[in-house]
Amino acid sequence: MKKRIISIMLASALAFALAAPASAAESGDGADRLAAVTQKVKDALALDTEGYTQFSGQLTEGELAPAWRLSWSGPDGSLEITASESGKVLSYYRYRADGDQADVPLSLPKGDPARAKEAAAAFLKRVLGSGEKVDLDKAADESTSLRQTRYHFRGSIALNGCPSPLQFTLGVDLADYAVAQFHRDSLETDYIGSLPAARFRMGQSAVEPLLQSTLSLRLEYVLEEGERTAVLRYVPDSIDSFYVDDASGKLVDLTELYGDLDRKFNGDLGEADSAPEEGATGGLTQAEQLGADKLKDTLTKQALDEKARAVEALGLDSYTLASASYQEEEIGGKDVVVARLTYGKRAEEKTLRRWVTLDAKTGALLAVSSSGRWENNAVNKVDEAAARKTAEAFLTAQQGERMARCGAYTGGGLRRENGRYGVWGFQYARQENGYFFPNDQLTVGIDGADGSVCSYSQSWTEDVSFDSPDGIVSKEQAVSAYFKTFQIYKGYVAVPQKLDLSDPDHVPLAEMGYQTLNSLKLGWQLAAPEENVMGIDAKTGRPVVMSAGAAGGLKYSDLADSPAKRAAETLAGYGIGYAGGKFQPDKKLTQLDLVALLASSQGLAIDPEDPADGSIDQAYRTAYRMGALRREDREDGRQLTRLDAIQMVLDAGGYRPAAQLQGIYRTDFADEAEIGKDMLGYAALAQALGMVKGDSQGRLDPGGAATRGDAAMMLLAFMERA
Repeated sequence: MKKRIISIMLASALAFALAAPASAAESGDGADRLAAVTQKVKDALALDTEGYTQFSGQLTEGELAPAWRLSWSGPDGSLEITASESGKVLSYYRYRADGDQADVPLSLPKGDPARAKEAAAAFLKRVLGSGEKVDLDKAADESTSLRQTRYHFRGSIALNGCPSPLQFTLGVDLADYAVAQFHRDSLETDYIGSLPAARFRMGQSAVEPLLQSTLSLRLEYVLEEGERTAVLRYVPDSIDSFYVDDASGKLVDLTELYGDLDRKFNGDLGEADSAPEEGATGGLTQAEQLGADKLKDTLTKQALDEKARAVEALGLDSYTLASASYQEEEIGGKDVVVARLTYGKRAEEKTLRRWVTLDAKTGALLAVSSSGRWENNAVNKVDEAAARKTAEAFLTAQQGERMARCGAYTGGGLRRENGRYGVWGFQYARQENGYFFPNDQLTVGIDGADGSVCSYSQSWTEDVSFDSPDGIVSKEQAVSAYFKTFQIYKGYVAVPQKLDLSDPDHVPLAEMGYQTLNSLKLGWQLAAPEENVMGIDAKTGRPVVMSAGAAGGLKYSDLADSPAKRAAETLAGYGIGYAGGKFQPDKKLTQLDLVALLASSQGLAIDPEDPADGSIDQAYRTAYRMGALRREDREDGRQLTRLDAIQMVLDAGGYRPAAQLQGIYRTDFADEAEIGKDMLGYAALAQALGMVKGDSQGRLDPGGAATRGDAAMMLLAFMERA
């Protein structure tokens, strides 16, 4: 879609033009409009732009309304604002030349949520229009980050007291508590038609049965992680999006309305979007990837090619083998060396690729994926019935025993427009006691152009038992229980509306290729609960809720009465600590333990006692970069004293030069004489920064063994320093 874009560059002389709009008119319509919009924006935000030396304005004549991008810059930073012709601020981005202060070594972010909220409220008061309102308490982002420099607010804009689909984001800079970023949706630039008055005709009691009728559940076996017995659960079907139109009282299928809009194929029927480029092997030789011992007895590229071509359904006769790469994967709980063969051919001025994955030692077919041909509304030379016949014959040949235990499955969300993109997709899931167990399934895609197998994947679980189907609640009871987990949304709904060619304003839009554009209507919708409801337990009839956990957060089960509990849990809130679920606060601290703790402050959390391959070396490389120790000082298992731990933390925090100064430090520790002269600076700085305190006798105990708990308390105290 093309938009007419006009750039108008003005230097510092614009200040005079803004002060005298009549003169601006003489320089042309564009300059006149720019001056007027700029003045409106400056008035709305009470902007002082004297510190900027350059200014420019760019006009975008959008399909629905014009928008101006105003840009100021100077030695102290820059400012970019997008505004409507009326001066309504649509976006605001402020950049400071001094940048953010997130690079302070080992420091917790400091900020006052109340001040940030106050700044956000003051800004929104200036930019929101009449009848617009936001709930900053609900919009506040409560997540924390070690390098946090802004408080963020994200939410919806209520219109005339009603919820709406209009969204906004806002960020407050913690350095000066000024708004640094703002963006909002706009009625003028995003929607057609007028905004209806917020007067509802229907009541919730009339709406509920209509909305409940849109819910659909299916009963199938579910296997929770770590369990070996699958249980029956009513799980939600993939359904269309509906709303009840308040004006007509009718239930409207929004998904069908949006069906006229173009959709992009997202690769659900294969792996075309994620498949490797032709000849890609990760940049490593086979020996470098696996080692010679793991490649022993693997088939050659030529032998694997013969195995693949022997599967006639893959249609490889017209394809050329480009490359073969080997790698180790876990399949069915076992490590298997697999080979991925890359094939390609030119057809209809396109490059078609097909990736065939085989067991590198047996040549057994494991998976297939393709790319290159798929297009929206493709014409299929092979119909669905023929494609299904090919798919079932292929699966019977490849997985006869498993296929016999499967049934055709549609619960996985294969779109109803199957075949629209030139691929017919089929899923077959395992059945037990008459119910599907979709963890185990076979999936096939058939190319609608030539009938070949263009995608194939499989998953199967061994040693699983299945709970008895006796005593389950009815589907009606399950749907009723599921419906009660939702809230009813009453407000403005974005609804696609066909363009009216009798409206002069719509004619240019139609000429640009639009058939529909969104409008806002009063309506009722189901709002998903804040808890992630996975379905309804078939035996109890109660909702099954996914347990909540902080994304990327660290949790410990062994801190109950430890003095280090506050320190370990506070650090864990920022992702600093040990993976694995246990902190072991009383464990004597090794160099590796402290290296891992420091490395986690840079985003690498590992379990030192059960590390992933290469993670220990990566943690040490991180500690070297931080300055915590030198490469030649690495001794993974060395037990650290309290003074050793102090030194590593202060070195990582950038205090090494100051700590190594001689003859200027003293401490209040009763055992200062036990602290070597070359380490006295570390002890003094640690005491001054509040990292350590003397025991009941005022002793530091510099040579005493440090524990993991000691390290956590030292690190937190250092990071909380004023």
